[in-house]
Amino acid sequence: MVNENKNIKQLIHIFKTLNSIFVFIFIIMMQKQANASDFFTIENISIDIVYEDISLARDKANNKAIFIGLDRFLSWKLNNNDYIFMKNILNDINNVPNVKEFVAGYKIHYEKISDIKYQAEFSIYFNINKIKNWLSSHDVSYYENLNSKIIYLNANFDSFKNWRLLIDNIESVKEISDLQILSLTYKSSLIYVTIDVINETSLFNIFNKSRIDIQKRINTNNEYNISLIDYNKTIIDSFEANDKDIKKDSSILLTE
Repeated sequence: MVNENKNIKQLIHIFKTLNSIFVFIFIIMMQKQANASDFFTIENISIDIVYEDISLARDKANNKAIFIGLDRFLSWKLNNNDYIFMKNILNDINNVPNVKEFVAGYKIHYEKISDIKYQAEFSIYFNINKIKNWLSSHDVSYYENLNSKIIYLNANFDSFKNWRLLIDNIESVKEISDLQILSLTYKSSLIYVTIDVINETSLFNIFNKSRIDIQKRINTNNEYNISLIDYNKTIIDSFEANDKDIKKDSSILLTE
């Protein structure tokens, strides 16, 4: 019986490996056959759910990741009024088509599974043309060049020198067209920024190049925590460490 269970586990492992390789090749072929502008990737989608039947947890987590990714996509590509309008529709499940139709594929970067809990991080690859058609059915236009984004930065610092260095680094970001300090208190500040970005991933890359660590605030649309990164690549004066998730290497790549 022990050997039989071991063989079953080995077969499952082999199946998962072959499945991942097949899907990886499939996505490469798909991307070669389509224009890059036809797809849009939303990354850093963290899922943490409690589920009675853990065997169905991944499917539930996948659906949740798609809704979160679609919400982020709309927040980055629509103006505020259109975003609020479509978010209300997205919240009303009866008025949303099968959202999996918008997805070209997805990647699971890591998974952690217990008897009742499922945790994972996803990247979702959206089909822009299908989302455009859905938006058009609600008389909402999708703007290809709407890359300017208004965001709020919750800055943390430990001294005036540290504060000035953080501001100097922000001001050196060439993509920022407007910067206003809305409030300044002891060791923290709220900063309003207008920045030209393609998506959230490029936003992180832009700030990290300027020695600024930036993290999405949980349950917010356009707020981020920022802090300085020292030259040893360790974060100093981390703001609300509980908002951060530890990232691991990619492991699973799947398509619908």
